[in-house]
Amino acid sequence: MKLYIKAISSYRSDKEEINIKQELKKSYKIDVRRKDDFIYAGLYGALRLRDTIEIKRENELYLTSGYGNINILSKIYDDVEENKGTIKLFDFINMLGNTTSFYIATELGIKAKSIFQISDNFTYFNTLVSVYASLCKTKNEAIVGALDIASENEEVLKRVAGIEEQSSITTSVMFQKFSLDATDALCEVEFDTKFYTLEEIQKLLKETTLKTVFSTRCKELDAPKRAYIETDASSVINESITNKESCLYVECYEKRYKIIQVLNIEN
Repeated sequence: MKLYIKAISSYRSDKEEINIKQELKKSYKIDVRRKDDFIYAGLYGALRLRDTIEIKRENELYLTSGYGNINILSKIYDDVEENKGTIKLFDFINMLGNTTSFYIATELGIKAKSIFQISDNFTYFNTLVSVYASLCKTKNEAIVGALDIASENEEVLKRVAGIEEQSSITTSVMFQKFSLDATDALCEVEFDTKFYTLEEIQKLLKETTLKTVFSTRCKELDAPKRAYIETDASSVINESITNKESCLYVECYEKRYKIIQVLNIEN
């Protein structure tokens, strides 16, 4: 399966020091009331994308995340379980993934399909498959946003994610505009639905001429230490486009592997 990327936007908290809430108010005149950090992050990434390319009402919107709005879930737990109170109305509304989709679709003027989806693992990969299947039918283009915000309580996220205590966690907001049409594309993204074994990946690595990037979960492949991002593939794709560099990305969950090829297109 192949998709082409026409535009990207990126934000990582370890590379930019920005107060997203204030930036939304100042630069984009967004009403920030009754929203939270997860929604702010999604809006910011989407509006940055809109700054670079036209977004049409028939474009589709797909949002994915490793663990969703974990801060609001933690807040609700504290309110109900620890403080024996009740769930606040807007906390409940903002907890729903489609709330973020609604705010982003509204700001972008999108009237077509709008989906928020999270998988137990390989969530970004699964989103790409959904996008490809839909675009083959509709012939539209799609906006994909991968949102992972650093938890206010990193210990909770590290336990849930099963990552090492010393790992650093960063907020990552990556958006891409995908198309089946290669015209004016920045890169070609190739992927499949196959699960690879370690032996198959090792054989593939010997044959490829592409630069290889590993998820931090690829422990049996001696993955280098770097900041933890659940939807790391989205960040690697955007970095490859920014650096005009092709690469092969390898992800792993429970000894099952998946790959994405990012092939730079010289315009």
